[in-house]
Amino acid sequence: MVAAIKYTVGQSAYGYRGWGDLFVFVFFGLVSVVGSYFLYTESLNKVIWLPATAIGLLSVAVLNLNNMRDYENDKRSGKHTLVVKMGIPMAKYYHYYLVILAMVAMLGFSVMRLQMRWELLYLVAFLPLIGHLLTVKRNTELKQLDKELKIVALSTFLLSVLFFVGILIHIF
Repeated sequence: MVAAIKYTVGQSAYGYRGWGDLFVFVFFGLVSVVGSYFLYTESLNKVIWLPATAIGLLSVAVLNLNNMRDYENDKRSGKHTLVVKMGIPMAKYYHYYLVILAMVAMLGFSVMRLQMRWELLYLVAFLPLIGHLLTVKRNTELKQLDKELKIVALSTFLLSVLFFVGILIHIF
């Protein structure tokens, strides 16, 4: 709760100092996924860090898109987001890496657990993500990235749901 408030509130708001990406990755990816896994299983399995990493990276991708869209305004108002610090061309490359590494992390998880064919249902979520990357690459108008936020957020949700359903099918 404190981390969420300190993201934008106060003189030392880390979201405006370039630390938002790290905190989103840690709290929306690692803490939420590994924490949930631990609560349900009362154990930690090293392989769970891969889907946690994927969800964290895709969550950061949503933040990065938002920061690319708001680049001009953030720059004018003195918000030092990571996008403002690196500029739009580098932010696009960073974005590609976030999404592609998330897909690689999920595939890595599946390769390590080959006995679960149904878990590959999540691959369906890769289709809109690949289309999204092509749109970001061609984009020249930052405000048009607004609709891409929904695509990445919903694709992340879809990936999570299909991954969960695949595991349930395997179990039952």
